[in-house]
Amino acid sequence: MAQIDLKQATVTIKDGAAHTLEIRIGEGNLNYTETKNMEYKLNRGLLDEVREGDEAPIDVTFDFVWDYLRGPSSVSGSGGTPTIEDALKQVGAAAAWTSSDSDACRPYAVDLVILYTPDCSTGDQEEITLPDYRFESLAHDLSAGTVASSGKCNATNAIVVRAAQS
Repeated sequence: MAQIDLKQATVTIKDGAAHTLEIRIGEGNLNYTETKNMEYKLNRGLLDEVREGDEAPIDVTFDFVWDYLRGPSSVSGSGGTPTIEDALKQVGAAAAWTSSDSDACRPYAVDLVILYTPDCSTGDQEEITLPDYRFESLAHDLSAGTVASSGKCNATNAIVVRAAQS
C-alpha cells in the first residue's frame, strides 16, 4: 500500500478529452493499493506451482482540504468551473466531459494525476497517475473545502514518474 502525504500537492482530474480540473491541496492523504493475485498449488503439502491469477484493480482512497481549483471556465454549456464532485460524477459544469476509459461500454471514469514532493526529498517531484478512476464513495463539503473519496482504477499499476524540479 502506498500512503502519500498530499501537503502542498497538486491533484489534476482529467477526462478523456481536453478537460482538466487542477486542485491545489493544503493538506491531505492519498492511499492506493496495487494487488497482484497469485494462485498457489500444493502437491502433498508442498508448493508445487505458482501462477499469476486474475488481475485486480487498484484500490484508491483520498481525503484533503483544497486551497483552490482551476479548470475550464469557458467550455460550451459547462456553466463555469466544475467542482470536484462535478468532475468525479460527470454532472453540473462537467456534464459534457467524456470518460477517460477507452472502452465506451464502461461507466464514466477520470484520470487522477498527483504531483507532489516526497518527504525528505532533495526537491525532486513525483508524479503519480491513477488511470480510469471511478468513485464508489464521495463526501464533499464546499464550504469547508474538503473532499474524501474511495474507489477503483481500471488498471493494475499506478504510473509513477520522478523528475527533478526545474
